[in-house]
Amino acid sequence: MVLNDDAEQRAKALAFGEGLSEAVPGFVSLIVLVEFSWSLISRYQLPKEQVQAAIQRLLKIKTLVFEDFDAIVIALERSNLPQVDFADALIAEHNRNLGCSHTVTFDQRAARSIASMELLA
Repeated sequence: MVLNDDAEQRAKALAFGEGLSEAVPGFVSLIVLVEFSWSLISRYQLPKEQVQAAIQRLLKIKTLVFEDFDAIVIALERSNLPQVDFADALIAEHNRNLGCSHTVTFDQRAARSIASMELLA
């Protein structure tokens, strides 16, 4: 568990996790990771480095399978730069893997810091 801030949810999550195996893993979508990252940063005010570390710990759990694992790894690497947000880097990399030449955004910071993102003006 990342926060352990809710005993009831923690118990349910641990029970769910105990039912997983490498043969019958849990699936973590990119949407879940983006929401996870956003929640930890915006709601819990965790520093970016702690969020990245939490995601890296999740990636090591053998009973979980991740959507577009390679994009997640690349997004984590890119988000080591101070101006790059993990969620933006993940969206851009996933889109690139799907064949998009660029991702348009209204987020000026993302457009400045991620080469494949373009500001929609």
